[in-house]
Amino acid sequence: MPAFIQDLERQAQSAARLEADFRIQARDRLAQLEAARVGAYRRLNLLKGLAAAITAIEDDAAAVAAGVDHACARTGWSEADAAYAEVRGRLVPVAAAVRAADRPPAATQSPPSPQAPVLAFASFEAWYRARFDADFLSLMTSDAPAFQSVVDF
Repeated sequence: MPAFIQDLERQAQSAARLEADFRIQARDRLAQLEAARVGAYRRLNLLKGLAAAITAIEDDAAAVAAGVDHACARTGWSEADAAYAEVRGRLVPVAAAVRAADRPPAATQSPPSPQAPVLAFASFEAWYRARFDADFLSLMTSDAPAFQSVVDF
């Protein structure tokens, strides 16, 4: 076989390897982006529902309890679960932060950070992951909008 054919064959094989590597990287990156999108929508919908449950109740303690109830119900936690009370207790600061964000501060108080509920939930998620070696939001059924590709790869 002439040398130029062998050279072209090596170039073609190299191009095929580069393409295969790129496809693997693109697939992995797409999976990461999809997981981030699904997590973001689950977080949004959980906290939006929690806020709606809290807003509907006038009494602060009852409102926080309703928010915790909502989060537990959406993720399948019930009194039958051994760690139910522990999870509920860890969700209280999240519900309390959502409640505080929904109420005007007293004249002697400074307003809470608008990000306080998000930070409280991030702290809860980190605790949950460390405690149960699982992602709390993975307990939710996906209510993230499906992404429809315009271009078929």
